[in-house]
Amino acid sequence: MSHTPDSETPRSRLAHASAEEARLRVLHDLHILDTAPEDRFDRLTQLCTMLFDVPIAAITLIDRDRQWFKSKQGLDIESTPRQDAFCDVTIRKSELFVMDHASTDPFFSQNRFVKGDPNIEFYAGFPLEVQGQRLGALCIMDNRTHTLSPEQAVTLQDLAEWVQVELQRDEERVRATEIHHALMPLPLAPIDGYQVAGICVPSSAVGGDFFTWSRTDTDSLNVTLADVMGKGVAAAVIMASVRAALMTITRGPSLVASITDIADALLESLERTGAYVTLFDARISLDTGDIEYVDAGLGLAVIAHEDGTFSRLETRGLPLGVVADAQWLVGRAKLEPGDTLIVISDGLWEVFGGDVAARDEIINRVRSNEVLDDAVRSLVSETRESETRDDVTIVAVRRDRSK
Repeated sequence: MSHTPDSETPRSRLAHASAEEARLRVLHDLHILDTAPEDRFDRLTQLCTMLFDVPIAAITLIDRDRQWFKSKQGLDIESTPRQDAFCDVTIRKSELFVMDHASTDPFFSQNRFVKGDPNIEFYAGFPLEVQGQRLGALCIMDNRTHTLSPEQAVTLQDLAEWVQVELQRDEERVRATEIHHALMPLPLAPIDGYQVAGICVPSSAVGGDFFTWSRTDTDSLNVTLADVMGKGVAAAVIMASVRAALMTITRGPSLVASITDIADALLESLERTGAYVTLFDARISLDTGDIEYVDAGLGLAVIAHEDGTFSRLETRGLPLGVVADAQWLVGRAKLEPGDTLIVISDGLWEVFGGDVAARDEIINRVRSNEVLDDAVRSLVSETRESETRDDVTIVAVRRDRSK
């Protein structure tokens, strides 16, 4: 089977360039280029070498000017120039491409990987599509010729579709992550005399933690952190309902009434799924620093005082969804000048050990950093190096010393 480049008119070249940019956007949005090897892909290329009796198998992605190997067997290179890639030909059509005599083909005979190591004589590849864009190929190669039977051709296509499913899952995770970030609160406008910071990192693409903040007409600041018991997509779906309730139910002057209304709105969904939600909801007077709060089973809120001590804010009721007629009490505290309110999810606590020492380290690290946002981000950055499998969230409010 020979291959010659298609002739192009100026108009077709322009259309091709536009299509290529669309293809590259999909590829780059996957954030898979230059990532580490993964067993889910390496097992498949290993299987290809055995099924087709070939020394080389690869999962390739075609970037703007290079071919990059996400997985490879029988090759010791990470990438090649795109112009030398058999797979660049494969992605031009949505069907299996086979080259069984590369050394005598008018186009491929001059390819450096045909003329030199690994002296490719046989190639077969099937394009990998995401969002209708052909991004690369699952391919097999050998330095001797092969005849690919119809059954083997179907098998190679089936395996390529397996890779496509994995890539599409990656694409879905990327989209889910973008949605998760979009659901987090926008930064607050600067508040005279206060610093406010928060961050949420899900254990996977999405998670069951959520935080929000808002200013009120009475010059108060509302701060909320909620944690669905669970993780992943199931917890994220429930958390979306919690967020909707928090954002749509009118927050009156009574915190208990607001939490009760939210719990009632969620009760049926929580009962049907067997889930429950721990929640901390506080209203802070920006004039006086007085805090009213309801802690529905979270139990991880403290005020770090400037003198090195801290005050734990007591739990004031059960988590949402545990019982139908739960009751909550309002707690009261005060942010003095120099104090910091710190509220965390249990995921962050567990990153640091999940004990009293962990609590003390988190408090001290937040208190010792003059820039609250830096303190929060520094704590959460350590989750990337930990083995935690839970979502990690922290929100903090500091009253300036002069306020």
